[in-house]
Amino acid sequence: MKQLNKNHRFTKTPPSIPFGTGKPVFLIALILTLFGGDIRSAAAENSASPPPFEAGEKLTYSLGWQFITVGYATTEVLADEEINGRKVRRFRMTARTGAVADRIFKVRDTLTSLTEYDVCRSLRFSKIQCEGKTKRNESLEFDWETLTVHYHEALKGKRVSTPILEKTLDPLSAFYFVRLQLFDIDSVIRGPLTDGKRCKMAEIRVTAREQIKVNGKKYDTFRLVPDLKDVGGVFEKSKDAEMTIWVTSDHRHIPVKMTSKVIVGNFVAELMPD
Repeated sequence: MKQLNKNHRFTKTPPSIPFGTGKPVFLIALILTLFGGDIRSAAAENSASPPPFEAGEKLTYSLGWQFITVGYATTEVLADEEINGRKVRRFRMTARTGAVADRIFKVRDTLTSLTEYDVCRSLRFSKIQCEGKTKRNESLEFDWETLTVHYHEALKGKRVSTPILEKTLDPLSAFYFVRLQLFDIDSVIRGPLTDGKRCKMAEIRVTAREQIKVNGKKYDTFRLVPDLKDVGGVFEKSKDAEMTIWVTSDHRHIPVKMTSKVIVGNFVAELMPD
């Protein structure tokens, strides 16, 4: 684990920094922390290969707890935009609880991200969060000339400026960056990630290649295991917390299943059929 000092350089022995809320209903959102700045890009090594995603792609996941479906999450690749004459990418994710879970803890979240076209770094990020009584309207603006991200929470008027590293991503764009990479068994993937209030190095290990079945369909997948030591919330409170993610082994690298074991139970997110 590495963190930033005042001069934006790495320090060798940093303290542990909790990152993220880790709310169980958002198991799908946890994959957004998984990306790799020091692994190989599939697009770079094979320019003839088709892109892993294009505008119009939409993936929907069911979110389950203890064999009960409690909600759904959707990720979308939106139409490209232009900034100063160059094309940029736009992504969106929504998450919501179902009718039964609404009575206990209602969730309605929307995340959007704007990145360079090759998803090498973030440009802008926003999150509208409605979780029970918690309401937030957060935005991030990335200043690459000064290597700073500016965080703004509109409802409370809170503002924070945080130093970042080159090629830092927001949580949502990281979801798509990981899909652009090539995986090797036993490789460890690391890269800088920010939520606007801190910048950390996310880490994940590619542990195996295996066949799994999700909603009646078989997939050839890579199994990924993230390092949870600096993830806060329910994971921080769980002594033996575990998480596993399976992504397709083809060039699209679509996450098809995610499981997690924490103190409050077992959770699963599964890709739903088209």
